[in-house]
Amino acid sequence: MLRFCQAVTLALSVFSVAHASPGLFSVEESSSTETIEDITEPTGSSRLSDIDIIRGVNLGGVFLIEPFIRPSLFDQFNSSIPSDMPVDEWTFTEKLGKEEALRQLEDHWDTFVTKEHLETLAESGINWIRIPIGYWAFNLTDDEPFVNGQVPYIERILGWAQETGLKVELDLHGAPGSQNGYDNSGHRVTPEWLHSRTNVDRTLDAVRKMTQLAVDWEDAVYGIQILNEPSRWKWPVSDILEFYNEAYDIVRSMTNDVYFVIHDTFLGPNEWSTLVSSNWTNALMDTHIYQMFDNYIITLNETAHIDMVATMAENVTRFDRSSIGVVVGEFSAATHDCTKYINGLGRGSRWEGTLEYVDHPLCPFENCTCTGDYGSDYTGFSDHYKRFLRRYIDSQLSIYDRELAGWFYWNFRTESAPEWDYMLGVEQGWIPKFSRTAIPMTSDEESEISATDLVSSASLLPTFTPYVIFTSVLAFALVLF
Repeated sequence: MLRFCQAVTLALSVFSVAHASPGLFSVEESSSTETIEDITEPTGSSRLSDIDIIRGVNLGGVFLIEPFIRPSLFDQFNSSIPSDMPVDEWTFTEKLGKEEALRQLEDHWDTFVTKEHLETLAESGINWIRIPIGYWAFNLTDDEPFVNGQVPYIERILGWAQETGLKVELDLHGAPGSQNGYDNSGHRVTPEWLHSRTNVDRTLDAVRKMTQLAVDWEDAVYGIQILNEPSRWKWPVSDILEFYNEAYDIVRSMTNDVYFVIHDTFLGPNEWSTLVSSNWTNALMDTHIYQMFDNYIITLNETAHIDMVATMAENVTRFDRSSIGVVVGEFSAATHDCTKYINGLGRGSRWEGTLEYVDHPLCPFENCTCTGDYGSDYTGFSDHYKRFLRRYIDSQLSIYDRELAGWFYWNFRTESAPEWDYMLGVEQGWIPKFSRTAIPMTSDEESEISATDLVSSASLLPTFTPYVIFTSVLAFALVLF
């Protein structure tokens, strides 16, 4: 018995060292750590306190179409008159009429994301998905050209998420009147959202119905983002906070078991406290970090882009996260704006100097063309550029994956935007794979993880995990003693 205790003591000592040194046993494919300590201590929800790191992708362009994600939907119009081209989902449905728009969008909802896509994402180490949704899926008036019918397809994805072990954040991506005027709100127009109490009430109604989905699908939905990218340039921050508080009361009246997620409204981290109420619990701040939408940053060379990652994240990591965690809800591998329609359909690029109010090319080279490494055909990418993409992604994940609550890459897939396509990036090697942590649950009442899933998951883990070290040393020590 004494020898057995000595053996166990030795094995536990080695296990403690291994467990305390995550870098010693990191996944080969990724430079990021496998786990992080919780940044915020959630209250009132044991299942949220068990969440470690969010590694997610956005299912963008599915339930709110964007031209750059699926340009073929917009290219069908092929008009020589720019003003005749639809530029967002509002004008897309307006041009087609409700019947034809519904036919095309139902086919799109049915095919653009599949269960196989989610399984592939889970196998690559993704454990969350963020689903952007327009308000018209929940609240549509007769005078609006939008069509609805999205909810059954959303629920199908929630079912797939349960089956693959993925956690879900539902994201209200577009509000009545447009919260920012961008095509990603569904309507590229001068924003009118907070100018009307009716708009606010309809937005809150969408939040309520989206939260009901979370309640109905509690095994899948772990987060509610009440609104994506409301513009601080259009409305006072105090008015946006008032909306946030109203939305918080609605969500918390229905459930405490989901993260309440807000966007930073493009404020700097030193001003984020003005968007947060002290009584909130289980809250996350969503920030989006891109390097291609700024006239200065786009002029940087590759080394400067990588250095800029730490510069842009510096204040984010310094933000006091004792009351609200921080997640990077959108980022990508892109450092140029050559991607077709990335600045909006019918608009040019900073890179080539064709964007409105840009009077000369802003790329860091003498010859600024959207071809080769900066084109849409990834098979033409040079090995040098692929290595840069990997370094650029690794530099971002080294911060988002280790120092924050996690991240969501934009986007899970695209038609012709390689640097924005997570699945393509993993396939081509410029985005790292992680070991699988999205484990499917069995259907019994305890929702225990099945033995088959455990074996499948274990096969994706590094060979020398702390557990393996423990059992190996224990066996050796038993012989020794």
